Amino acid sequence: MMSSEKRHSTRVEAGFEAYVTVDDVVIPVATRNLSLKGALLEGCDDCLVGTKAELHIPLSPSVRIVADGDVIRAGNGVIAMRFREMDELSFTFLHRLVTLNASDPEVVDDELMEIFEKF
Repeated sequence: MMSSEKRHSTRVEAGFEAYVTVDDVVIPVATRNLSLKGALLEGCDDCLVGTKAELHIPLSPSVRIVADGDVIRAGNGVIAMRFREMDELSFTFLHRLVTLNASDPEVVDDELMEIFEKF
């Protein structure tokens, strides 16, 4: 039975070359979209639901987003990854990237407050 709960995170289109690391194996991927809570990635055909992975998104030679997460959907060469944790600097870059590309940046800040309220 499908849940009637809707996603509460703003997703922005993002075509970054990135890679995931699964058990010390580096797999090139491309981001399709990003949110504060996760990413949709092309590639990683061998990543199964439940796989724990580390996502690296190089934004420049000195700036990158690094997040630990879980594959929550997989199929047709696309995986959805839910972030479990990332360092403060990576989260700052991710928040900025999503905010700058969102159609309604204020909604992203509301989502950020929802994340903080859980802690």
